[in-house]
Amino acid sequence: MLRASLISLIALGAVAQEPAKAPTPAPASAVPAPIPAAPKPEDVVLAKIGGESITEADFQAAFRLLGQQEQMQVLMVQGGKDEFVKRMAESKLLSVKAKRMELDKTPSYLRALERTKDDLLAREFLTKEGEALQKKLIVSEADVKAYHDSHPERFKQPELASVRHILVAVKQGDAPSGLTDAEAKARIAKIQAELKKGAKFEALVKTYSDDPGSKENGGLYADADPSGWVPEFGAAARTQPIGKVGGPVKTMFGYHLIKVESRKPARQLPFEEAKGPAEKMAQQERQVAVWNELMDGLRKEIPFELMKPAPMPAPAAAAPKAAEPAKTPEPVKGGAQ
Repeated sequence: MLRASLISLIALGAVAQEPAKAPTPAPASAVPAPIPAAPKPEDVVLAKIGGESITEADFQAAFRLLGQQEQMQVLMVQGGKDEFVKRMAESKLLSVKAKRMELDKTPSYLRALERTKDDLLAREFLTKEGEALQKKLIVSEADVKAYHDSHPERFKQPELASVRHILVAVKQGDAPSGLTDAEAKARIAKIQAELKKGAKFEALVKTYSDDPGSKENGGLYADADPSGWVPEFGAAARTQPIGKVGGPVKTMFGYHLIKVESRKPARQLPFEEAKGPAEKMAQQERQVAVWNELMDGLRKEIPFELMKPAPMPAPAAAAPKAAEPAKTPEPVKGGAQ
């Protein structure tokens, strides 16, 4: 909300800085006309719908409830306010029709109305307390450093590997197209033969690889955590000699030829490198702490109890069917004469 207010002030400031036009000199004998008082927002009517009005005060109240991005659009986009007022008027149009249908007297509407009142009052309270809460949310560099030092487990960089690979995909299941396992092996052997003749790995990637995610950059995955790859691929990234193309590695996707470019061991990130993420984490932790402090204070002042829902009754067992009475055998007709 504070940021939105600043945006509003900036917009008003831009208008104030427009060069003023030179006033037309008035005759010496003329008496200056009195400057009319600016109308009050509640007196400025922006739309009329079914005998009801939408005023500038209504617009300002609705504007306050918007998110920051929507407020910027209303303020900065040409015609933004007009479009927003139009949406308000269309909503009012639906509201007037609903009243004529007496939908404002239904139990569901009345319950929703009370819930909406609670939300609006909560907003008003947070707005009133906003400045004090904002001060509590400020996180200094010393706070960020303390957070970093007290949560070392959150700033560990895992082992990283940079690899290039060529994937020859194998037909999956009942797919109508794709290479069989034998065809994929034959293509891998062809690629290996071209490598032995001196072909560049990156060039062969563009010719043969079936991995769209890395094909355009020479098959490269840079500084990635091998534990995020499929196990066979990750194991090759951890163990293959650096700078050499290893033997074919089969995964669920097909066959890979992998070239490990570099590996970086796991390490603890120093504060200088982790400052950005540490600041975000410290800010999130502070927000939770400030909110919990606010709620705890209010619970001490106002009775507060969350009821546990009653356990659902177990479904009744189906009653056994009554046994059907035994049928009396019918007499055999036409016995022996």
